Amino acid sequence: MTKYTTLSEELSNLSGERQELIKARASQIRLEELTLRHLREKLGLSQSELAERLEVQQPAVSKMERRQNLELNTLRSVVNALGGTIEIIVRVPNKEPILLSDYQE
Repeated sequence: MTKYTTLSEELSNLSGERQELIKARASQIRLEELTLRHLREKLGLSQSELAERLEVQQPAVSKMERRQNLELNTLRSVVNALGGTIEIIVRVPNKEPILLSDYQE
């Protein structure tokens, strides 16, 4: 009879260093998932609806959602089309945080 193991059991058999690398990559993947698709879905919009607001075709929205890195202007356009704004906080050691508020073009 075949003995099955759980993922937790398999992970516990790996070196501590390997486990940390896996945890770091898993965190990175989770952050990548919290992207435009997540934002769009959280707001209850389809790709087609967002495409209409951006005045682009639906495949363009799909392509944007698959990209790992977006230019700030692209993100600004999407967030503005969703009715929102962007605020970026710049933190530099030994200085007060600086808030960069989004602007409408």
